[in-house]
Amino acid sequence: MQKEIRKFVAAISTLGLLASCSETGLIEAKKEDTSVSAQNIRPFVDHDGLARRYESRAGKLLEIAAEHEKRLQYYEDKSYLYGRHEQDSHAHAIALVQKYKLAAEKATESAFHHRMVSQLAKRDYIASSAPH
Repeated sequence: MQKEIRKFVAAISTLGLLASCSETGLIEAKKEDTSVSAQNIRPFVDHDGLARRYESRAGKLLEIAAEHEKRLQYYEDKSYLYGRHEQDSHAHAIALVQKYKLAAEKATESAFHHRMVSQLAKRDYIASSAPH
């Protein structure tokens, strides 16, 4: 009975050792494949397209901010209709206008950075493809 248990434990240990060795090779191969594919993908990022998206988003956010500014003007013009609620609505409209303008500013900055990266990438591409 003890011999059978020892053989079983030895067989399980051997299988575990073989399994751990084979997994290591697969993981390393996967790491190498992902690093190569990441290097290949990197130059093909469309920074111009991203910049256009950020500019579009900034425009939409500014439109929303203008809409909230109209509401703000409405609350200021008709303050006698709302009482205490007007003060809350006024403060809320001011906060929203500031929030959307800040988000539009950040989107514009992102668009600017993507445009710069796009220009740098084009220069690097031209410099690297020029005959030496």
